[in-house]
Amino acid sequence: MKALISGHAHFAEGMKSAVELITGPQADLLTLTFDEATNLEAYQKALNDFCKSGEEVAVFTDLLGGTPFNKAMIAKADNEKVHIFTGTNLPMLIEFVSQGMMETEVDLMLDLSVSTAKDGVTLNLELGKKVQEVEESDGI
Repeated sequence: MKALISGHAHFAEGMKSAVELITGPQADLLTLTFDEATNLEAYQKALNDFCKSGEEVAVFTDLLGGTPFNKAMIAKADNEKVHIFTGTNLPMLIEFVSQGMMETEVDLMLDLSVSTAKDGVTLNLELGKKVQEVEESDGI
């Protein structure tokens, strides 16, 4: 499934670069920058074109309620083949790309991406508890 990352400033390019460092080149992972120089009409057209390909596609955005998210939702309209993510993080993108490489069923791929995103967010105290639980369960 093709995916487009869009966010403020260099968010999209940075995320793609990090994903590809870990997974290798990803031809179906595209980026669309939104910054102070962005022409909103051209930006919306690029999103519309991506979402109206007729294929199942995903758009990953950085911030709920931000312009990239809002414009992606406009591009999606009522198209059930377009899936919009917000709050995108690196674990989520790696999971999405990895599941795509394994040709995982679309609904499962989307659910695993969200689950991985949530699991990847923790505070240092919570992380310590998780490590301790793993150590105790191993019996070591």
